[in-house]
Amino acid sequence: MSRKHLANREKWQDKAALGGLGREETAKKTLGAYLLNHPTYLVEERPKHLLHIYGGRWGIQPDFSIENKETGKIAFFETKRQGAKGNAHERVCKYFAPGLQEVCAEIAGFEFPFFAIFMNGLTSDPKKRTEITMWFDADGYRDRCLFWKDRNIEVLIGWFHYIAERYLDVPSNTTRKEV
Repeated sequence: MSRKHLANREKWQDKAALGGLGREETAKKTLGAYLLNHPTYLVEERPKHLLHIYGGRWGIQPDFSIENKETGKIAFFETKRQGAKGNAHERVCKYFAPGLQEVCAEIAGFEFPFFAIFMNGLTSDPKKRTEITMWFDADGYRDRCLFWKDRNIEVLIGWFHYIAERYLDVPSNTTRKEV
């Protein structure tokens, strides 16, 4: 293939990115609409809390966050979807690196503040489900991921309530550190 041919071809990544944005926004929009009736919580798309955690210059930006305005605690959410091919599920693993967890726990107000929502083929592909289940099958991580199959709204809202009751709504004696 010539260089010109490669430059002019349609890139699968562009379509995948557009499709991914639409599906990934679904979780944020669903929770955001639901939480409009719960003013204690603030839903923020592409939160900026973690933009400078690497040496004050670089950082990360999860898909969205939910903050309890009364306790100041913040849960960060990453949504991943894909078909049979791809490694979207592997890219979520960076959020669970020990050093990153430590720094982000200070900002969020509780340990392990990251949560992953898996959709589409990630919910039905046996290989990917097995991988994801093994990665999160450890103390402190079991409730950090949701296989949001069929996009059942009640399942997503129920999972959020579990997260809120266990992590966001519990007062703490520590103050949140801003980076």
